Amino acid sequence: MDNGRLITAIQEERLSRVKNQGGTPRRAVDRVLREAATQLRDVDRVAVSTIRLRNTNLRTSADVLSVYRTVFGDPRRQVSGEEGGEEAAGQQRTRAAFLTDAGYPAENITFVDHHTCHAATAYFARGTTDRDILVLTNDGHGDGLCATVSIGRGGSIKRLAALPRADSIAALYSYVTYLLGFTPLEHEYKLMGMAPYAAGSKAAEEVCAYFESLFEFPEDQPLLWARRPGVPPTSLIAPDIEAALRFRRFDAVMAGLQMFVENTICLWVERVVAATGIADLALAGGLFMNVKLNQRINDLPSVRSTFFCPSAGDESNSLGAAWSVCADEAADGRPLRDLYVGTDYPDAEIEREARAFAERDGIRVSRPDEPARVAARLLADHNVVARFAGRMEFGARSLGNRSILAHPGNSEVRALINRMIKQRDFWMPFAPSVLAEHAATYLEMPTETGAEYMTVSFDTHADVRGRIQAAAHPHDWTCRPQILTREANPDYHRLISEFHRLTGIGAVLNTSFNLHGYPIVESPRDALDVFEASGLRYLMLGPLLIEKV
Repeated sequence: MDNGRLITAIQEERLSRVKNQGGTPRRAVDRVLREAATQLRDVDRVAVSTIRLRNTNLRTSADVLSVYRTVFGDPRRQVSGEEGGEEAAGQQRTRAAFLTDAGYPAENITFVDHHTCHAATAYFARGTTDRDILVLTNDGHGDGLCATVSIGRGGSIKRLAALPRADSIAALYSYVTYLLGFTPLEHEYKLMGMAPYAAGSKAAEEVCAYFESLFEFPEDQPLLWARRPGVPPTSLIAPDIEAALRFRRFDAVMAGLQMFVENTICLWVERVVAATGIADLALAGGLFMNVKLNQRINDLPSVRSTFFCPSAGDESNSLGAAWSVCADEAADGRPLRDLYVGTDYPDAEIEREARAFAERDGIRVSRPDEPARVAARLLADHNVVARFAGRMEFGARSLGNRSILAHPGNSEVRALINRMIKQRDFWMPFAPSVLAEHAATYLEMPTETGAEYMTVSFDTHADVRGRIQAAAHPHDWTCRPQILTREANPDYHRLISEFHRLTGIGAVLNTSFNLHGYPIVESPRDALDVFEASGLRYLMLGPLLIEKV
């Protein structure tokens, strides 16, 4: 960041090619320095998210699974609590060693509390400083907490209340994810995707009632919830959950859990809004990656406006740490303009990679005069097209520059994409990129909300659902859109506008450009590797069209 303005950001996984890569972000640090055209010695401050990390060795999904197996096998073996002060200080020295070993002054490195980072991403990315903003964070846990309530006022954040990790609701979601055979801290979205199929069933309501029996809202603490007397800390409750849910249908478990989370968090939001008198919200933390929960919050009559942090999990806490330090040093936090802040490859490098790739049999490379028109025509003819263009998006969502695109009105395209490349579970929906000027045609949007980053779902209008059916949930007809303005991404907007001219549909299906189980592509080489290894036939690679013939 430069005086509170985000210049560049990248996740380590995009460079290591290991999904959810943890550990020291050496590659990412090198790359952001290169993108910012600076050197480490010229950086004034380094901000690091999270003061105390319980598990510094969680580098892959396999590591996470190993921890969860321990928790469910014998919860007493779980690492308890957070490290003490001396231990945390030693850990910080270890985490910063790759910088200090390179000569960077240790006194210029600041470690920022986990939920302070989450709050900063929500508040400063929203960028509203002319009125009070209610800032809410909620996740599994970090630095001993699972949720906070703060007020953002005039460019600073004041915390009002915090909940200990022992009361974590998000942790329960991860436990159930593991119990159902999925990878926790990664596959929670699969439970959310299945939930509509059993929503409202008696079995789901029974599961919801079980989870609701674990918590209460104290009359004298309007900003908090708490475990009921006798309920163990959520870090120790895993075996109890397993026993309670045994022999329950998987879809009822998913629906009941989702119902519980929506009901409980919405009640929390309503109580906090009533207690503070503030109806404009900014929200961050992993639980707010749940777009169906976010939709319920949007629909609350007491809420006037919302901003859900783009990619609200821990991956964005690096931004929050930097914004927080900038605010402490009186630099103005600039609102987030867009998430196209990653690497950008020059046409010459793209063409060099493409020429080498074209030496293979069955590959044709061309340079169309109007790439957007060519891509739109291919999509209008019901082809699936991968797009690699401009600066890479930061975060969990592809927003058009590292994306796979398709005709949203084609009922067969979901299965086609899964056969070609994605291999998604059959119940999981895809999402659309929708031109801002046509959003109201397709979406019911009751509350003022920022929906540029696929952070919230909406109901769709019944009379136009067929036009975007492949990019909506096939059971409840909700969708989580990227609402696209011309200012955010002119080239991508031009492509969809041309598609609208050809089809009358102001949206395209947009899913991330990656092989199943791998990170989103970062480089031209990554894009070509995925193109070759998949059933994709068309790739818009910068100014080029790559085809399998």
